[in-house]
Amino acid sequence: MGVNLDIDFKKSFENCILSENALKIIKEYGINPKKIAIGEFAGRDSAAAIIKAFENPEIDAILPILAFTGTDYGEREIYYKNWNLINERIGELYEKKYLLPLHFIFEPKLWNALNGRFVAAIIKKYGYYSPCIGCHAYLRVIRIPIAKHFGNKIITGERILHDNDFKIDQLKETLEIYHEICEKFGVELLFPVKNIEKGVEIKEIIGKNWEQGKNQYSCMFSGNYRDSDGKVIFEKEKILEILTKFIYPASIEILRNGYSKNFNYIETVKKYI
Repeated sequence: MGVNLDIDFKKSFENCILSENALKIIKEYGINPKKIAIGEFAGRDSAAAIIKAFENPEIDAILPILAFTGTDYGEREIYYKNWNLINERIGELYEKKYLLPLHFIFEPKLWNALNGRFVAAIIKKYGYYSPCIGCHAYLRVIRIPIAKHFGNKIITGERILHDNDFKIDQLKETLEIYHEICEKFGVELLFPVKNIEKGVEIKEIIGKNWEQGKNQYSCMFSGNYRDSDGKVIFEKEKILEILTKFIYPASIEILRNGYSKNFNYIETVKKYI
């Protein structure tokens, strides 16, 4: 798959520098940059979403980008193996569709501003907190400037239901707000597997017996919004209030400021606490 490259978030507002191998593939196969989508590269669901996204005639190639949060841990080698698995599956299902080399991106100060620095203030104001809510906004925000250099599309593996379970960052209303953040900058957030409930259907798309939560990094906050029995501690009204009054406007301003080379995330976020 060639040598990977770490993308600089701040520099991505002006240009997106890809690995030499990615540029070579784009040139060799005559891939139209406007037909390149950005793929959120994470676990099993994102793998299925990338594979299924190639059904879209507007997508000829997908640039998979793994975004680090600072709370994840594991071995990068896992993702190279996953890349090979997905690429093999794409070759089985499609012709003239290309998975570009894996790239990485990380902006720890941005993650901190949205999810770490103001925890006490968020709890005091909204009466609820989970890092997952802002973290999933971060995962969109960090890829939006890159998507704008290509086909203005980001592919996500978010699903509303997970075999009768659910996640607070993947509620229907939550996903709509993440979509609106992208839409504000002319980027379409695509959800190819959003309405797939059964994990077995995800396995069928991938073509491999890949269990949920396996073959990916782990998160230090995993299960943070569940009680000791695994039940979701769920307050939808407060989650949506945090999203609409804090995460959404802060994310929009962070991105707008980025185009003005203002990366003082803390000062931006403070306005919405």
